Amino acid sequence: MRLLTIAVAVFFALVLGSLQLLSSVALRANAQRGAWVTRVPSVLVAAIDELDPRIPLPSTLRLVFAHEALARHDVVRAVAEVARLSPSHDRFALEAQIALTRGDTASAIAAYLAAGDVTWLQGHIDQLAQHGRLDDALGLERDVVIRMRADRTQPDVLATASFHLGQLEQSRAYASPSGPEKHLHELRSLEAYDTAVGLAPLALKYLLAYGSQQVNLGQLDAAVLTFDSARDTDPRSAAPLAALGDVSLRRGNVSAARSFLKRALALDPASDAVQRLATQVRSAPP
Repeated sequence: MRLLTIAVAVFFALVLGSLQLLSSVALRANAQRGAWVTRVPSVLVAAIDELDPRIPLPSTLRLVFAHEALARHDVVRAVAEVARLSPSHDRFALEAQIALTRGDTASAIAAYLAAGDVTWLQGHIDQLAQHGRLDDALGLERDVVIRMRADRTQPDVLATASFHLGQLEQSRAYASPSGPEKHLHELRSLEAYDTAVGLAPLALKYLLAYGSQQVNLGQLDAAVLTFDSARDTDPRSAAPLAALGDVSLRRGNVSAARSFLKRALALDPASDAVQRLATQVRSAPP
């Protein structure tokens, strides 16, 4: 029994040692200068790089080989390694990287959505919007929000995506002529901001955007409550005070607007929002 135990222990030690060797060689490009792995004979390195992808290996090691192959621009090998992996965040993210290497943006988008990895997606959405492809940017941002709603482990990511969706819907409303379509995008923007605020109620920029859209829709009472929450969130920010001053002017209460302006100027006289309010107050009737 004791010999059997020793034999099993030796076997697992050899297996683990072999896996460590394979991983180290596969990641040799990241090794420090003079490390033992840099002295591994090139023949052995080539043999490890060319291991048949059908050989059963742990998924973690398979990921190592796939990443290393992609780093060598060996897309064929990377695809073969990825094909042996079970569906997972890591597999989908690798498939996205492979698609980008091939110049296949559509497949990369689908893979990143499947992975729930929105960093690249958000950058791509921003580029679409900057190049005037607002509808394409909107469609993809909506897909991101839908995907992140299905992932309850990343509420902060959903909040960020919802905020960006609100901005895009608002931009689309500005670009639309007055009518039902414009109003629809305004309502969608408000809904997206509402989601962002619900998930991150202490995020000042979410509150300010939400309140501003409420103002755009004429919901002044609701906007005051939102801007009050923003002021409570960050008493040192002049933006909520400037926003409250703007609402006061819209209601015809110039005296209240001047009071908010005075307090906002004390906090941040150079703020764009404060300067806009100052201009409006100067233009208001006495």
